[in-house]
Amino acid sequence: MTNWKKLGEILIETGLIDQAALDEALIQQQKDSPRRRLGEIMCDGGLIDEPQLYQALAQQWGLEFVGHIDLADVDTALLEEFPLEHLRRINTVPVHQSHESIYVLSADPFRPGIIEELNRHFKKKINFVVTPPVQIQHVLNETYGRGRDSSELIETISVEDGFDGDLGRFAVEDVLESANKAPIVKFVNTLIFQSLRERASDIHLELSPDSFKIRYRIDGVLVNRFSPPRKLHAPVTSRIKIMAGLDIAERRLPQDGKIRVRFGDREVDIRVSSVPCAHGERVVMRLLDRRTELLSLEQMGMSADIMVQFDRLIRRPNGILLVTGPTGSGKTTTLYGAIMRIVSPDVNVITLEDPVEYELPGASQIPVKPKIGFTFASGLRSILRQDPDVILVGEIRDDETAGMAIQASLTGHLVFSTLHTNDSASAAVRLMDMNVEPYLVASTLIGVLAQRLVRRLCSNCVKKLADGTWQAPGCPVCSQTGFKGRTGVYELLNVDEEIAALIGRSASLDDIRNASRNAGMRSLYEDGLQKVSTGQTSLHEVERVCWQGN
Repeated sequence: MTNWKKLGEILIETGLIDQAALDEALIQQQKDSPRRRLGEIMCDGGLIDEPQLYQALAQQWGLEFVGHIDLADVDTALLEEFPLEHLRRINTVPVHQSHESIYVLSADPFRPGIIEELNRHFKKKINFVVTPPVQIQHVLNETYGRGRDSSELIETISVEDGFDGDLGRFAVEDVLESANKAPIVKFVNTLIFQSLRERASDIHLELSPDSFKIRYRIDGVLVNRFSPPRKLHAPVTSRIKIMAGLDIAERRLPQDGKIRVRFGDREVDIRVSSVPCAHGERVVMRLLDRRTELLSLEQMGMSADIMVQFDRLIRRPNGILLVTGPTGSGKTTTLYGAIMRIVSPDVNVITLEDPVEYELPGASQIPVKPKIGFTFASGLRSILRQDPDVILVGEIRDDETAGMAIQASLTGHLVFSTLHTNDSASAAVRLMDMNVEPYLVASTLIGVLAQRLVRRLCSNCVKKLADGTWQAPGCPVCSQTGFKGRTGVYELLNVDEEIAALIGRSASLDDIRNASRNAGMRSLYEDGLQKVSTGQTSLHEVERVCWQGN
């Protein structure tokens, strides 16, 4: 390292800071106890960001700097020659090698002991590349254990392996860390690990007279993943039940529990449901990543014209706005997106949810607990005394909740909620079926958004054909399926004076639907066709989730 310069000199030369800022950081360094590094002080003070700091350090050390790593270049077998926690601690990962050299990413290559350890382990020339710690953690989270496959573990498991002392009460642990675990424990950890890696929302464990199947729900579609020997069903389900705090001896009654696991630097909640079936217990695990970023309405695929109308509705001072669709169609996500658009310090937003799945900044979120009598209806009575401006009710399930939501909107509150109906026009009829007077529905309902989720064509392999249609043949990025991720299709019913009058006189569903279509409402199917024409999804996907009568 010839021509060695101080970090502050490099940052001044590159124009990132001035002398006054450097002097202030040096004064702060003298005050700190224990003494902190200068770069850390400047990052914490907002003078520079982390990539700028490590780029300057690479220049100081005379090493190459990279700000982003292509995960395809990482040799996972090389990486896994070291324990995960050790690599995390030293912020250093070997990524690939040649006959003569090992290429190593590091945020601190001159940390005591690192060079000696790598030389001793590989006995090759070590080529260091400097990268920020966040990139090191990204590489570890996304590639460590990638070569691990549950199907490989199946071959090594015997029934006896599952019942040793390692099946004790489960604490939060990293599902990437499966070394030195009992085979059944390792298998279940790897099962969860792979489902998170594949973006699955659910894991299904099903037993039939002659087989044991494990399926993942990915982008709303169930796909077969493993078929372990049938004899492994009991130890695998017992392990999952222990993790969830359930009674492993009880196989006659349904049970529900919760697991919390760590996946790299993320903690993931897993809701576990076990029900007795004819041939044995069926277990379903719902994966909830609390660190998942809440999506905006634009990110969910809402088109500009619907967005304008929907935005107008969510800024109304009072009334009821409903989002409808089947389970798993993204209704709550849409309502979260709506609240994120209107939340502000001068708006009091209170939600009632079962359960609270994601944190919503700026809102007071209350989980209902039906087992102790705290239902949506009783919760609504309580929060009306909390002076809310906007109320989100997770779901209108019964007559009492429907009546309370109507009363809340009549007293000057804006109420968001969800219903299970096939289309937007059916929502008004459904409320009347819940013994809400037609005139009350007409005077409070301001709009209904029906929605479905369709799989997106993989952006990596999609291409436009000569006839103007789009095709995604499949690639490694989408696991050869042609689809990756999902987007929404929407149908927005604005309750104008004409439709309110129809609701008030208990008009038929067809009359309400025809009036809304005449007013310009685009159906779910038609909105889906627009997304087909722009290459976002396929016609088969739209027909799978939308019936053409809509």
